[in-house]
Amino acid sequence: MSQVNDLRRQFRAAAVLIFIVVPIGIAGFSIIEGMPVFDAIYVTIITLTTIGYGDVTPKTELGRLFTLGLVGAGMSALLFFLSSSFALLFSAEAMTRRRLSKNRQKIGKLKSHYIICGTGEMVDKTIGYVLRGAEVRRRQHQERIYRPLARGLDRLFGSPERGRAMGLRRVIHRLFVAYHLRFVDHDTLLDLLVVVTDDAEYAERLRAAGILVIDGDPSDDDDLLSAGVARAKALMVLLDQDTENLLTVLTARNLNPRLYITAAAVEEELKLKMIKSGANVVLAPYEVAAQFLNSATLRPAVNDFFNSILFEQDHHHQITQLELGDDSPWIGRRINDLALRENYDAGILGIRLESGDFVHAPGGRRVLQEDEILLAVAPGPMIPLLQQACRPRGRDEMRFASFQRLIPLRKSKSLEESFSLEESEAAILTMAKHFVICGNDHIIQSAVRFLDPSRPFVLVSNNEAVSERWRQRGFRVIHGDPAKEITLKKAGVERAQAIMISIQDKAAAVLAVLSARTISKSLLISVTATTDDMIEKLRRSGADRVVSPFHVAAQFVLLSTTRPEIADFLQHVLYNEITGLETAELYMEGDSPWIGKTLRELALPMRYRAGVIGIRRANRTDFVYTPPPDHRMQAHEVLIVITPMEYFDEMRANATGDKDKRPATLRVSVDVSASGVWSRDMIRELIQQHDRG
Repeated sequence: MSQVNDLRRQFRAAAVLIFIVVPIGIAGFSIIEGMPVFDAIYVTIITLTTIGYGDVTPKTELGRLFTLGLVGAGMSALLFFLSSSFALLFSAEAMTRRRLSKNRQKIGKLKSHYIICGTGEMVDKTIGYVLRGAEVRRRQHQERIYRPLARGLDRLFGSPERGRAMGLRRVIHRLFVAYHLRFVDHDTLLDLLVVVTDDAEYAERLRAAGILVIDGDPSDDDDLLSAGVARAKALMVLLDQDTENLLTVLTARNLNPRLYITAAAVEEELKLKMIKSGANVVLAPYEVAAQFLNSATLRPAVNDFFNSILFEQDHHHQITQLELGDDSPWIGRRINDLALRENYDAGILGIRLESGDFVHAPGGRRVLQEDEILLAVAPGPMIPLLQQACRPRGRDEMRFASFQRLIPLRKSKSLEESFSLEESEAAILTMAKHFVICGNDHIIQSAVRFLDPSRPFVLVSNNEAVSERWRQRGFRVIHGDPAKEITLKKAGVERAQAIMISIQDKAAAVLAVLSARTISKSLLISVTATTDDMIEKLRRSGADRVVSPFHVAAQFVLLSTTRPEIADFLQHVLYNEITGLETAELYMEGDSPWIGKTLRELALPMRYRAGVIGIRRANRTDFVYTPPPDHRMQAHEVLIVITPMEYFDEMRANATGDKDKRPATLRVSVDVSASGVWSRDMIRELIQQHDRG
């Protein structure tokens, strides 16, 4: 700002000099040469600009001497004026101010947009998913619009190799693309995003990426109003401190009572205060990562199913919300009558009722009602067509839920009896196909808080206080270093189905994965990565799934904000002791009595009140989403079902033919070996690094 003020003072000084020199020139030529005023003005201007046509010139020696002085003084003043003008117009600060002004003008035109408040990794990851989503949407749009256009032009003008037609073909294609982008194409989430941050350097970096930014305090009324909070659809509060998040929630709620607010928090007490202060959803990043890690380890096929349609943005199938407004042509029709599979390759996972409850895996005979929201799965390019069919023209804006999601706190389960460390080791010797959980950081402790000690879990920690707390709850506990092979063998890793690892020390995390993979090639290994650079290293070590806490938290923040009904549906069906529902996976091993039967013949809705929402194919790489009733089960397929918890054990027993039978392996692939990617020297260095730590 000081530089701009200096430039302005220089510009004013230069302008004053010009206004002094020009009148002196006019007066001098009028007095010395006796020129008329117009001729004096004319000669002064062409002299100062060095044009010098020569049609009017000084006649006297004094006039020529005066002209020489005028040229010297006038040229200096003019150059000073031009240089200061250029500097004022094109200085870095001046250009920044103009860019800021342009950004504010763009923000002033936005409505029903999204605001992110904060700085740092959570904001980076959230914006990263928005950027990737915008790119995916452009590719899908190209697939849906431009490729059919190109094929039509090929039929009209012949193949692209025919030279004469190519010029006209290219012109028509470009005109259509330009028209569609200008007048037809809808905004992406990137175009509706504003970031409010008090970090000037971070703000400048975001602007360079094309993000609209407000430099200011997210808890300040004026800065939030500058971001258009009064017109916004939703707000994501991702500041570093819980107290700052709380203050921002209060400020935003006062400015816009209808605003949908998602906030991040760590402390349990402040989470409740944020809800009371007006936040619709409050997410704890470590808790979200813990739930995701649990799902990836205990229900890997279910985790992959939802991950593919929720977060893998370049995946072919996506989940979307379809709102049935009062004038939707779908109201009063049965699901089968819509022919969603035939027309759109789509299916319905669930329905959010007007009351806020959900129906999962609805049958084809169900009649759709007003104000219901369909949660549908369809190929990305088909989603805009589905939305158009569901809502008539003129209903592009969907109503946005403004309710508060009040999720009751889940209490940790404990057993009346507990194992001593010696008794745990003895009990583990008799266990097989169990789950091993290693670590003592925030994520592991959050993950264990949701687990039932009566289930086949073995916990490993080198923290005495954590081990004792787990032991008191009734878990089988091994106290030791999970990075050491001897500790993992005590936990029975060679007989286990899966292992979950979350260790802050990078070397210890890699060593734990290497050791576990060395002991068992069929073991499913899930591990957290403290930094992005660790993701590939852990995969090379033999991990099947690598969970980045901030990546996962950012995904769920974005999901909860932009598609709240879908987020609620997940909470409702994944594993919810309040609704009594869980989403489970049933493995069709080679001797399963269900192999060869159709879903209609299995009659799962009637027998177990269960709905089939997906099937992982026998090749273990892709899914059939909302499979049709005539799908015939094949060996090694995996059924993804939503079922009441009370029926799951019975259903699994019938599916496997043995109540206690578990799948041979949970791994998607069993031929991955880590032995060739880590040399002895590299492992030795890791061990030394771990020992030093």
